[in-house]
Amino acid sequence: MNPSDVNTQGGSTIVRANGIDICYESFGKASDPPLVLIMGLAAQMIVWEDDFCELLASKGFHVIRFDNRDMGLSTRFSEAATPSMIEIMTAQFTGKKLEGPYALRDLAADTVGLLDALGFETANIVGLSMGGMIAQEIAINFPARVRTLTSIMSSTGDPSLPPATPAALGVLTRPPQTEKGPYVESYVSAWAVLNGDQLPFDAAKTTATAALGFDRGINPPGVARQMLAIIASGDRTEKLAAVNIPTLVIHGTIDPLVPPEAGHATARAIPGAKLLLVEGMGHTLPRKTWPEVADAIAHHAH
Repeated sequence: MNPSDVNTQGGSTIVRANGIDICYESFGKASDPPLVLIMGLAAQMIVWEDDFCELLASKGFHVIRFDNRDMGLSTRFSEAATPSMIEIMTAQFTGKKLEGPYALRDLAADTVGLLDALGFETANIVGLSMGGMIAQEIAINFPARVRTLTSIMSSTGDPSLPPATPAALGVLTRPPQTEKGPYVESYVSAWAVLNGDQLPFDAAKTTATAALGFDRGINPPGVARQMLAIIASGDRTEKLAAVNIPTLVIHGTIDPLVPPEAGHATARAIPGAKLLLVEGMGHTLPRKTWPEVADAIAHHAH
């Protein structure tokens, strides 16, 4: 890593990778095997909670979390013309083609660029939701960099899979809030919908995460550009059939945004993939699921 490419802010570090700035944080011993956590649509790296990262680190990993492009403190593509989320969802349902400034493969290249910047030849790759899609793209396009793959509450991109529930779709199409109070309120209510009612929802912790995310910096147009990247990247099923990397697929049984059928489809698409269904889990990682999920990730990665 070139020292001139590093900028430390608090506990975070910003490095130049794949031609952009990426903000990351790490947990655990640098001598342990690297385990990279990729977050999903509209979510900053802090949604991978500190305690969850520490739990994984305690199992013998050097854990890295980071802000995807257009999110948090990583590079924003503000000059790109961007439709609203409602316009994007309408176009998807009507078959209208929309162009974005990047695709998921570019976000995969960002992750690989981060590995380069940190000096890792290979890493265990764990992605959640859109992050799982990015992880799949890494396995497809940069297989030599992946020790193991874990895809959580994600999808192959097959358009024939069941859609999100109306309530979950409503979360995606809510008007963005730009004042802190309304933003935090909308954020918490959105995650409550995605959590579902079968496992406890920690409103206090989610409120704190929302407030910290607002202070780090929100970017509603970036959310739309990330959604465009998902749509533009299409169906990965055929390419996933050629993946020869140990793969674990984790999915909640009541996921309202990416229904469980998508987890089954992902596990079917990747040869030899193992599927773990977490009872009562929606499209969040409630603390009650952490022992099962962290143990599964650690066992798989080791």
